[in-house]
Amino acid sequence: MARVTLTAVDLQSVSNLLASAIRLIRRLAIVAGLGVVAIAAGLARDGFAQADAVLALVLLVPPGILLVFAAGLREVTGLPERVRRMPQQSVEQLAELSRIAGDARTGGVGRAPWLLWRLRRPVNATRGLLGIASSFHIFTPQFLTLVLFATAGCLLLALGGLVSLVVLATG
Repeated sequence: MARVTLTAVDLQSVSNLLASAIRLIRRLAIVAGLGVVAIAAGLARDGFAQADAVLALVLLVPPGILLVFAAGLREVTGLPERVRRMPQQSVEQLAELSRIAGDARTGGVGRAPWLLWRLRRPVNATRGLLGIASSFHIFTPQFLTLVLFATAGCLLLALGGLVSLVVLATG
């Protein structure tokens, strides 16, 4: 099996590419959201019914999906730094857990709430380290398919919003 190595330059170029993709995805989601606002304004011209409100909320789903995808990509761009910090964080967590264990042996039951409060930091840090695997949930085939349909929907919403603005301006 061939071994793959990445240099810091490679990682930086991938990071730059992802940052550009994140900006583009966010902009598309915002433009689609503005398109939904324009469509809702067009619907409100003759009175805004509950069905119109429900339709407007449903139309906000594709931009929401793209924003979730952009947030997931942003998490992925931070992974190299998180992986680099792992060894030092592990040593710090072990030292803190050792101190807590020592205090638990010498302290009484009355100190239990304080010790549980002190456990909060190592537990949260461990959850952050374990969260590395959850960062890749955005790359499942189902979610990527959903993102593809959401992207198409956002393009249509942007176009629909433009048409709605033209109708509002001429009507």
